[in-house]
Amino acid sequence: MVVKDIRDLLGGGVLIAIGVMAGLAAKSYGIGSPTAAEPGFFPVILSSLLTLIGLGVSVSGLDFSGKAPKGEPLRFDAWHLWCLVVIAGGFALFGLLLPLVGLFVSCAVTITLVGFGSRLLSLQGALATAFILSITAVVLFRYLLDLQVPAWPWGG
Repeated sequence: MVVKDIRDLLGGGVLIAIGVMAGLAAKSYGIGSPTAAEPGFFPVILSSLLTLIGLGVSVSGLDFSGKAPKGEPLRFDAWHLWCLVVIAGGFALFGLLLPLVGLFVSCAVTITLVGFGSRLLSLQGALATAFILSITAVVLFRYLLDLQVPAWPWGG
């Protein structure tokens, strides 16, 4: 057995870990049955699917015949560190901004800043993407699904 792609192997491992943890957390709600589902039924199903997807991704990173050449080595340079910091910081920033300025501004600022973690996205592209996704998020989550978060800085 040879590791063809360490990224697939590690990414699948992360998906498996998240799926198992979510499944264990959801079991405390009670599962029930398909005809009489309790609150933990749907999360257990989703976490099981996530675990299976992680298993598939992990297995795709392995070569059991031993004939495939190894994939490219895992690189971790300054650019990759910058991307990691920007993406992780974006999640934290979104959580901090949401109660203060609402869903639209939180999405717009976060998506624009996270766009700087990509070599392919220009400033104009990041702003356009942020605007479109922010409007979509407000319409979907606030108005269609009636999620109880402020959509705008002034409320509403």
